[in-house]
Amino acid sequence: MAHIIDPKNVISLTLSDERQTPDQIQLFLSHFRIDQFIRLRSLTLFNIENEDLNEFQKHIMQYPLTTFSISTPDFCEGNSGALLSSIISHKSLRKLEFKGDGWILNDIQWPISCRLEHVIICCQCNWNTVYSILGHLPQLRTLILKDVCGNRFDETIIIQSSQLTSLLLNNSSDITMDNIELLLSFLPKLTHFRLIGQTSITDPLLFDGSRWENFIEMKLPLLNKFEFWLTSDAFDEVDRTTVESLIAPFRTSFWLDTKHWLVKCDGEYDEYDRRFYLYSIPIFQDNFHYSDQRSTIVDFKLNTGVNNITIIHNAHELSLDLSHMMTPSIGHK
Repeated sequence: MAHIIDPKNVISLTLSDERQTPDQIQLFLSHFRIDQFIRLRSLTLFNIENEDLNEFQKHIMQYPLTTFSISTPDFCEGNSGALLSSIISHKSLRKLEFKGDGWILNDIQWPISCRLEHVIICCQCNWNTVYSILGHLPQLRTLILKDVCGNRFDETIIIQSSQLTSLLLNNSSDITMDNIELLLSFLPKLTHFRLIGQTSITDPLLFDGSRWENFIEMKLPLLNKFEFWLTSDAFDEVDRTTVESLIAPFRTSFWLDTKHWLVKCDGEYDEYDRRFYLYSIPIFQDNFHYSDQRSTIVDFKLNTGVNNITIIHNAHELSLDLSHMMTPSIGHK
């Protein structure tokens, strides 16, 4: 294969050391000279060890690279943070995707001169990392964070003149409306915002449609796409009035006429808990697991009277438990 492929003609390269393709990267390095890939624009490295990454880093600055994707082993030792810091300072690099040991992110030095426009982080990171990325990447347009945890913020990190237009957050810890408003207030050019709460949220203001409406009108005038999934445990009896009170603020002309944003609220209980789900529709999650066999939807409401709307869209995995009939409990709505 090495005799057939001319490295000078390769513009995209993907290598993997994952379970299905063990030692592929070492095999590649034994047959090709990295410095010959002079036209390489996209490089993807799966499960790469630190010593192999070091080999690529030595030559990667010579490539006209625009896209770099990397995943590292769960326990990665060495100077991966320093190597990545060097790579992301590449003058032509515009897109970075990282998956691996979250501690590596803490070691990355995000250079002010960095020209990254799109960043995807597929590992757990804290809010200080989020602020650091936004504060050091002035040309960033899209930021996707698959697992943000913690609720402490370093207020010394200042975000200036952010150009970010798309922010997608998966939050795996409790967070408050004040936290979200503080972050979004630095992002006036945002046009797309997605917030997924992976755990139960205790701040009722995150469920307040009026609070969201006022904030968006004042701070996010360009926002035209707002997607969210929020969960809250209920301590009182779940009933129609409670679900209705949650969905009512989302029935204003701002939500329905100006923005055309549809929202749904479900009240659910099982033998242990009672909870609410408040979410935009269509549902945008890649993996959607409908109520498990212990749970029953006792009430649901939309912020619109239109019934023939798509609830789930673009889901790659959908789990339904057909052994537990929920229809009798829902009744005719």
